[in-house]
Amino acid sequence: MNIAIIRLSALGDIVHSMIVLQFIKKHYPKAKITWITQKNFKEILDFNKDLDRVIGIDIKKIKEDKKEIIKTIKFLKNLDSFDYILDIQGLIKSAIIAFFLGKNRYGLEIGCIREALASFFYNKKIIVPCEKNVIYRNLDFISKVFNFNYDDRDILEKKPYLFYDKNRDYSHLDSFLEDKNILIVPGSSKENKNYPADRYIEVIKNLKANTLLLWGNEEEKKKCEYISKNTDAKVLVKLSLNELKYLISKMDLVIGGDTGPVHMAWAMNRASIVLFGYTPTTLMYQTKKNIAIKSPSLANACRFDKSDDSIKEIDPQKIIKTAKDLLDR
Repeated sequence: MNIAIIRLSALGDIVHSMIVLQFIKKHYPKAKITWITQKNFKEILDFNKDLDRVIGIDIKKIKEDKKEIIKTIKFLKNLDSFDYILDIQGLIKSAIIAFFLGKNRYGLEIGCIREALASFFYNKKIIVPCEKNVIYRNLDFISKVFNFNYDDRDILEKKPYLFYDKNRDYSHLDSFLEDKNILIVPGSSKENKNYPADRYIEVIKNLKANTLLLWGNEEEKKKCEYISKNTDAKVLVKLSLNELKYLISKMDLVIGGDTGPVHMAWAMNRASIVLFGYTPTTLMYQTKKNIAIKSPSLANACRFDKSDDSIKEIDPQKIIKTAKDLLDR
């Protein structure tokens, strides 16, 4: 059985989608799986033994160069013959990629999909309500395609599924580590998904642990430096996705908003606290050590109110208490 999975972006969505790999392999251990993603996210998928191949598509280059479109289409058409082509993303661009991969294209039905036009590219459509938890959505999709059942125990007993290159030297990251380590992720793709810096300062001052601050761009770095100047937290160097996987594997707790690096903790079976403002808590699967803290506002799972900045209303004391409970376990 030859399977192609398409999930191009973003980091957190790819991480949540990767849960399907071990479930497919559990029921079809001889299946060969190819994952197609955006080139800049390819590293997050590397070293997963349930994947036979990871292909990175340079979407930015395609948009800028018409010749690259023709080159990419030719490349896709010349890939293996796939028995199943699964577009887990549900965007027009991911549906077009599915179209050029072959005939047996599975995707979400209109009403369950982010871009309705994408549904017309599939010849087999799956109904999964958008308000369902993100992990259920991904597993419902593939369980309907491959005709198997799963339950919450299967999810809770999942194997960690993000892996780093064990042949690299990580001593530059080990120098940041102490006995108890917390990673705080102050930034994300949207400013109103971010918890205020001054409130993170209050949280850090009340936790007795070595606290590290993660950043991905200069604006986020400045926020981390501000937090660091007012606490004993350490600002990390800029990390690759491979280095981030290594670092999270060493953490006792990861805290941040609804963003990819925080969701990576769940995928690696590490403790986490995810702070939600305008996005719903259905965008994570909660366990005894992976906790969602939601702002007072109501969030629509199918249509986000991106003007909602209620994340700043979350009480720091609630984060502190939850963090202490998790660190004491």
